[in-house]
Amino acid sequence: MNKGRILLKLVMDEAGLQLILDRFSQRLILQKKFYLLQLTGLDLGYRYNWYLKGRYSPALTRDAFYLQEEIEAGEKDYEEYALTEASKTKAEQAKTIWETPKCPDIDDGDWLELLASLHYLKHIAYWPGKKKTEFDDVFARMVAAKPHFSDKSALAKMAWEQLKELGLIDKKTLS
Repeated sequence: MNKGRILLKLVMDEAGLQLILDRFSQRLILQKKFYLLQLTGLDLGYRYNWYLKGRYSPALTRDAFYLQEEIEAGEKDYEEYALTEASKTKAEQAKTIWETPKCPDIDDGDWLELLASLHYLKHIAYWPGKKKTEFDDVFARMVAAKPHFSDKSALAKMAWEQLKELGLIDKKTLS
């Protein structure tokens, strides 16, 4: 098990993430949570591209599958390592970023998609011409790529406000 996958395992454990990759929806949630987790400043080196289902890191998918195989084969190298206190704190912070509101109109996957997409489009995505940074501009851009969110403006605004309260609208990361 290489050190990158050891770190992946330790961070997953600290953030309360399960390494369950059987269904596509589970892999999407893992992708979204790791994107949001890295916003705490705990940079695991995963870089994201805009993909059909939002931000996607091929390296994260590859590492997650390798890690799953290694654990199933009985490898336990990660037991010899521990996260620093600073890393533990950042993994804990991630839980507040992706906290789903008490709202019957949204499931965890869609909530994570709103959070991660709004952040990505505001701070990372290339926009030809003048970059738009207000909610309406970013939401319109998201709906253009993800029309199924066109009737979710109120929920997207809640996600935007959550990101704003955490300081992630004004800055790319919490660090």
